Amino acid sequence: MKLVFGLTARAGMLFGDAGPFFYSQKFAMGGTQYGEQLRGYEEFSITPAGFVPGTNSNATVQSFGNAFFSTTAELGVRFNSMLYSDLFYDAGNVYDSPRDFDPTRLFRGAGIGVAIVTPLGPLGLDWEYGFDRVDVNGRPDPKWMLHFKLGQIF
Repeated sequence: MKLVFGLTARAGMLFGDAGPFFYSQKFAMGGTQYGEQLRGYEEFSITPAGFVPGTNSNATVQSFGNAFFSTTAELGVRFNSMLYSDLFYDAGNVYDSPRDFDPTRLFRGAGIGVAIVTPLGPLGLDWEYGFDRVDVNGRPDPKWMLHFKLGQIF
């Protein structure tokens, strides 16, 4: 059994026009499968305009920004070579342009996860709480979400 601790920070900026390939050149955030990971939120729900409820993995042009920042703190236990469990705290945001970057304006999520290492990579479930979610009327609506993920543990 091994105890591990990880801190991760990621950022990206696009200067200039992405052209017709905006979906592969710009940044999207939310969820665990597409774009930049932010657990506790639906895929593509973190936009330069803020949190958009009910995206249901449907991206629009407004879902993408020219800059992003995300950070994660994770405390994990590896029980053996195949079974891993962790506690995590994520924070991040997407911005219209690099000059809009503001590290005090981040969406936050925290939770617990479990993963099994397979020949295809880690296969896991994350149960997380999105602190900064809002409903369609803009009222605070934090809640728990369950995410299935296939990929990197850290």
